[in-house]
Amino acid sequence: MFTNAMKIAGLGMLAISMNPALAETANDQELPDGRALIERNIEAIGGREAIMAQSEGVIEGEFAMPAAGITGPLVVASRSPSERIIMIELPGIGAIKTGYSPDLAWSIDPFMGPRLIEGEEFAALAESSEPAAVMRDPEFVVSAETVGISEFLDQDCYRVRLEWRSGRQTHDCYAVETGLLIATESVETSPMGEMESLTLMSEHKEMHGFLVATVTRVQTMGQEQILTLKEFNLETPDPELFELPPAIQTLVEDR
Repeated sequence: MFTNAMKIAGLGMLAISMNPALAETANDQELPDGRALIERNIEAIGGREAIMAQSEGVIEGEFAMPAAGITGPLVVASRSPSERIIMIELPGIGAIKTGYSPDLAWSIDPFMGPRLIEGEEFAALAESSEPAAVMRDPEFVVSAETVGISEFLDQDCYRVRLEWRSGRQTHDCYAVETGLLIATESVETSPMGEMESLTLMSEHKEMHGFLVATVTRVQTMGQEQILTLKEFNLETPDPELFELPPAIQTLVEDR
């Protein structure tokens, strides 16, 4: 769940894109079933209960865009079953805040101001927020087909093509040795148009009895953002964090 929150935070900052080249080879070998690889990853990080446990808590970390010299604190607050608030403070720029619940998503930032997230962008956000989507359950993912072997982070990984009920297509890459999900490739919809995005997950550490990728790198249009987890508290967030900002409330009332 942390990785998906980091991806949301990263795409909220970037209006840029890249074209990752995935070196895909099958070598005529029999590839494992896509669903089996998904289940192997779930078990490797601690099981379905571990993923569900991340539905309520507070993450503190750091957001960085090294090429731009930007660094700032990051806070992600989650409330069961699938509500989420992401807050980034960037010195000299301002605050970025994104909210998601099953029936409403929104964003406020210094670049575009307040806005409601709708359409394909909302669907993609749901697929990064709902626990069942994080686990690639059939409720969200129609099919999962292993299409080859790639290499990321100096690790061989099985590349799995996902067909989502929303109509989107993405790719996961599961490490051959550990079974962990270490990369995802997708085309994301944003106010600036469609952007190809590559997300890399590394430095897995055990927290509260399950494995968490503590470093997430989001690469889009040649730019990279690094999101680092520092603290992960399984506590009930302050309800005030989930209250709609006045500017968003106005947009809701006017739509």
